[in-house]
Amino acid sequence: MHRRRWLTALVVLPLLLLVLLKGGRLGLVLVILAVSALAQWEFLGMFRPEAPKFQRLKSILLGSLLLLSFCTAYPYSDTICYPGGLLPCTPTAVLFILFWCTFFLFLFYLLSYGHIEQLAQDLAVNVLGLIYLPFLLGHFIWLRYLPQGEMWVLWLLIVIFAGDTGAFYVGQALGKSKLYPAVSPGKTWAGAVGGVILALVAGLLAGKWLLPEVNLRPLGVLALVLALVGLLGDLFESMLKRQTQVKDASQLLPGHGGMLDRLDSLLFAAPAVLYARLFILGG
Repeated sequence: MHRRRWLTALVVLPLLLLVLLKGGRLGLVLVILAVSALAQWEFLGMFRPEAPKFQRLKSILLGSLLLLSFCTAYPYSDTICYPGGLLPCTPTAVLFILFWCTFFLFLFYLLSYGHIEQLAQDLAVNVLGLIYLPFLLGHFIWLRYLPQGEMWVLWLLIVIFAGDTGAFYVGQALGKSKLYPAVSPGKTWAGAVGGVILALVAGLLAGKWLLPEVNLRPLGVLALVLALVGLLGDLFESMLKRQTQVKDASQLLPGHGGMLDRLDSLLFAAPAVLYARLFILGG
């Protein structure tokens, strides 16, 4: 398993770096669209494996539309970006699209009454999937659009991946006391502490290299916050898998599980970094 884990990382990480540093904003948006679609497919398949595949496709299309709204909405600008001024470049545009996506889902299930078993559960899963994946992933687009956005996204990825790696190996080597066995039997207190420490070290070192103009003290605090947020994201996805009684979201990434298994720690991290930049560090 360890060998497959590292081989997958050696293939995926260089491609990710290439897109992030050389692909521009468009490259990142295309990658996030693909990642979100795969993760939504896994998420919906976990909860509703018997549902017709076209029902997953409609949710993925709505999720893609929601993600694209982040490309035309800047969290700090009130300029007009659509021809004719149809929508302002503010979070209002994202909320506008989120409302209509949710409205469409409600309308779809209203018209499907009597034709879909467990209709309320199916509707709830689709709405949760829309917010949990495309909406949270869209914050990566906003973060990338900020000044030095590619460096901040890279710094975030380094901190989260370092925390995940530290938690995995320290937990295997020293972990005895379980962290939250009802949700994730494999996680230990030692692994959690190891992940936080490695995330802090990685955040300081990467910050000095990638973001030399930012004071290391707030970066260190933000790295600690990300380590905790990443852990909570991991536990949240573990809770979802326990609820659906699956070990991994899929086998898409050998040694890592599915796309959703790789995203779990990142989903809440991007909003945390974005809003820290805007309201604490300055955008």
